[in-house]
Amino acid sequence: MMTKINKLILLLCLLCLNVSVFAASEAEYKKLAKTWTLNSDGSQEFRYQMELTLFTHTAMNSTYGESFIIYNPEYQVLKINSSYTQQKDGTIIQTPDNAFVECLPYSAENAPAYNHLKEMVVVHTGLELGATIYLDYTITSKAGYSPEIDIFEKILQTSPVKEYVLTIITPENKEVVYSLANNKAKTSVQLSNGTRTTTWTLRNLPASSRNSFISVANGDVPFLAATTYATKEEALAALFKQFNTADDLQLVTIAESLTENIDKDEDKLKAIHEYVSRQFDNSRVSLEHAAFRLRSANAILNTAYGTEIEKVNLLTGLLNGAGFTAEPVTLYATDAEKGLALKAISQFFVSCQVNGENYLLSVTSTRRPQIVGTEQTPLFCLSTGAPLSFSPSKDSKIKSDITITIKEGKVTTAVKESVGKDLLPYFTEGKQESNTTEPLTIQNGYTTLLLPDAKQGISHLPYTRLNSERKENLSIPRLVDESYTYTVECPTNMKLQTPETSKSYQNTAGSFTFSVKKTGQSATITRSLKLNKQLYTPAEYKDLRLLLTEWNNISGKTLLFSVQ
Repeated sequence: MMTKINKLILLLCLLCLNVSVFAASEAEYKKLAKTWTLNSDGSQEFRYQMELTLFTHTAMNSTYGESFIIYNPEYQVLKINSSYTQQKDGTIIQTPDNAFVECLPYSAENAPAYNHLKEMVVVHTGLELGATIYLDYTITSKAGYSPEIDIFEKILQTSPVKEYVLTIITPENKEVVYSLANNKAKTSVQLSNGTRTTTWTLRNLPASSRNSFISVANGDVPFLAATTYATKEEALAALFKQFNTADDLQLVTIAESLTENIDKDEDKLKAIHEYVSRQFDNSRVSLEHAAFRLRSANAILNTAYGTEIEKVNLLTGLLNGAGFTAEPVTLYATDAEKGLALKAISQFFVSCQVNGENYLLSVTSTRRPQIVGTEQTPLFCLSTGAPLSFSPSKDSKIKSDITITIKEGKVTTAVKESVGKDLLPYFTEGKQESNTTEPLTIQNGYTTLLLPDAKQGISHLPYTRLNSERKENLSIPRLVDESYTYTVECPTNMKLQTPETSKSYQNTAGSFTFSVKKTGQSATITRSLKLNKQLYTPAEYKDLRLLLTEWNNISGKTLLFSVQ
């Protein structure tokens, strides 16, 4: 008896130890410091200092085994001030020369114009459990790289941080405009010897969440937005002045060629949009690593690829050359009262009005943008810096009537479907009809049928497979309003074994209904889901997940038949 009790106690101790190990962090930043300096001659310096202690083999062998530093050698110089590992017993292991590996950044692949970019990979050596990595480097940027300090930093790291110091040093007459969101750290400003030093010291920060769909646009992710640009308009003007002029003769000629023999304005717009979005490859080089510059439209035409803003320049020029009024538009990653400049931009679009309809055109896809111009993610005209009032149609309703007929060993599915235009590419018809026939598969006297739904439906997105709990806001890309009516006809030798049912939920997130009704050899199945909004708080998440889980429940989408 005592042996069993001892074994039970040992098992419980091991379980507790296992839980504590998994609850602990992989690593911890003892100290993290970032310093941005704007010198009086216009040059800038960025200094990064890190002390990171490793606790797990995953942290040591995978997560933190290397550090990656991207810089632009045409404008910047990288200096490694120090790099070493202090082992648990205090032994210092200096990073050897062959552990500094320089390579081409992944984003610059297949983009020869950006093949001069460098990525320094620092391979940390001497790692063991309990070791601390020390890394200190400085990137110095020439005057003209960026005329002002421009910062947009997410605060939380992948592991907890005991002390995080953010410092901005500018000439005394350069005031820093900033927003520190979702953190109560106080700002320290000191004036000394002609310089202004603005500092935030943050302590005991938790690790960033590993949940899916975490974004500053959701409104609850801590970030620092800071700049010495006097206004947002001034920052955007620095980009817009690089755009091709509206009367560029080459672009006018190409636009005329693309729209030749096309009468309707909408068809002309479609032809030009598809030309830019489909015929030119997309470079992933960021605006920052491109030195806040863009190549001319002529360069894009000659090389058949471009960054997002470069393709926006080309599309804007072609549309204006075709006689439309088009202008480039920027989408910010989030809203902030102060401090947004260029690094806070998440996307670029082209706005164009044709025959009374507003078009917001992506240069990487023919589809309509989903999350744009909301309270969390504002739109601004690049040419004026003014907010863009763009109201999506919010037509995301899906209504589908589906008839399934089983006859002579075949299943025929006839679909009549109406899909809201917000879910479709531009210039695509929303009402569709289709008819398909497939063989009936029977095993051991039974067969199943999977009820089809629209490919644009929410069940085809990963939002129906989320964790049971969530501490952060969740934003879904669009409103949801889907309804399906299935009429199933089967022969006399088959019987629907799925029982009749009627189920419905209505809560703060929306509503869900599901029903099965039988009449002889026929059955009618209805499914509907409606979500009231796009942004859900943690308090509302439980209700949202209930509806989405029910909607994606395989038993609600599968019919079981017995076959004689």
